[in-house]
Amino acid sequence: MNYSYIIIEDQKECLEHLQNELKQYPEFICLGIASSVNDGIVLTLTQMPNIIFLDVELDDGTGFEILKETNAFFNEHPFVIVLSDVDRFAKKAINYDDILFYLDKPVNSVKLAIAINKFKKRFSELKNHISIKDKTAHWLVKHDSILYIQSDGSYCNIHRLNDKKITVTKPLKEIENLLPKTFLRCHKSYIVNINYIEKMNTTLKFIILRAKTGVFEISEKSKIRLDEIFTLKDTIVEIPIGDVFLERVKHTLLTSKNL
Repeated sequence: MNYSYIIIEDQKECLEHLQNELKQYPEFICLGIASSVNDGIVLTLTQMPNIIFLDVELDDGTGFEILKETNAFFNEHPFVIVLSDVDRFAKKAINYDDILFYLDKPVNSVKLAIAINKFKKRFSELKNHISIKDKTAHWLVKHDSILYIQSDGSYCNIHRLNDKKITVTKPLKEIENLLPKTFLRCHKSYIVNINYIEKMNTTLKFIILRAKTGVFEISEKSKIRLDEIFTLKDTIVEIPIGDVFLERVKHTLLTSKNL
């Protein structure tokens, strides 16, 4: 899946450094660059990007002025990654709901990678599906259609409620970064959809998933009424809990704030 961004930055050196770092992410497409408050407002409103890389200290004002002037025109606001070499702007950035991350200039490649992955996760949560590619096509897989995901060597199998699976050549960690909080990594080889957990045993270290799938079973007892002939299959799957993930599983599923 591709994502769009704009850069609002008036320091040439910092701009070129950021552009160079972003070359590592070919799925992110630049829609334009601005270096002033007015040009930033115009660029934001004409391009409607997914992300704004925003320098907060511009020659003719602050980046916060751009946010103030443009916020009213968005149904879904762009995510903002703030760029600054002045510490006082970090505290102010916290007060803006749409600011996703704060990056010191010049941008550090590790911090940028964290910001990018945080964006992908939040973006996926809002869109209610993940976009993932296998050998045949791009799949748009709704979160609530995924029962669990299993790593198999260099592949991952996404098991869905219709008893079909999608096999992709992505590591489990990369898929985990795309998923919302309703998914839980419980083992080095498994991620489960919390909504389908029926029970777990922290002593024997397993989780039971139960779901009504989209596969019909024929009832031999009923031959008269059509609605009695076909019933949804009750799928039950046992998933192991890895030792290093046990405390995370307990915290996620057993603490009162997560109930």
